[in-house]
Amino acid sequence: MAPRFLWVSAFQIFVAGCFGVEKYGTADFYDHEIHSDREIKVIMPANAPYISEQFRSDEDKVHQGIDIWGKRGTLILASAPGRVIKSYSEPIYGNRVVIDHGRSPEGDELYTVHKHLDKRMVNVGDVVQRGQQIGTMGDTGALGVLVHLHFETMRLSKTKGEIYYDPHLVWMDGIGRVTCFDKNKRYPDTPFRTTYPVVCK
Repeated sequence: MAPRFLWVSAFQIFVAGCFGVEKYGTADFYDHEIHSDREIKVIMPANAPYISEQFRSDEDKVHQGIDIWGKRGTLILASAPGRVIKSYSEPIYGNRVVIDHGRSPEGDELYTVHKHLDKRMVNVGDVVQRGQQIGTMGDTGALGVLVHLHFETMRLSKTKGEIYYDPHLVWMDGIGRVTCFDKNKRYPDTPFRTTYPVVCK
C-alpha cells in the first residue's frame, strides 16, 4: 500500500508542477507575529486564485512577496497603471516583469515585480493600464518549483534603498482586502493602490 500511495503522491506533485493548481477564495494562514508588525485580516473574494505563501520578513525566513497559484497560462495583469522598466529572463526567477508606478507622496519610487512568468507580453518602455495583460503564469527559473506567480510590491527610497513591503497593505479595497480587477469599474490612479495581479474567474 505504501509504495502505491507514494506513487500517487508523486504523480499529483508532478501534475501540479507541470500544469498548475486551480483553487479559489482562500489564502495561506496569515500569522501576524511572523508576517507583519500589524494586524492584517486577509479577505479573499470567492473568485480570487489561492495565495499559497504570504509575505514574510523575519529572522527565520524572508519571502518578499506573495505567491499565487493557478494553471499554466493563467493571465497575469498589471495591478496598477505604470511603465514597464524591466522585462527579461534570468536563471533563478525566470521570466520577470517590473513596472514603475511613479512616486509616493514621500518621494519614494513605487514598483511591482512579477516572477516565474511562462510568457512575457510587454517590453521595456511600454505604458500599461490597470488590468492589462502583461504575461502568463508559469514556473520558469530555478525557484519556480510549482506553477505560480511571485508578486512583490517595492519602493525605492533615496535614504533607505529598496524596501519590500506586504502587498496586502495596498489593495484597492483596503488593507488585507484582496481586490479582483473589474473592467466595468473605474479606479483612481492615486494614491497608489493595487488590484489582483492574476485574473479572477
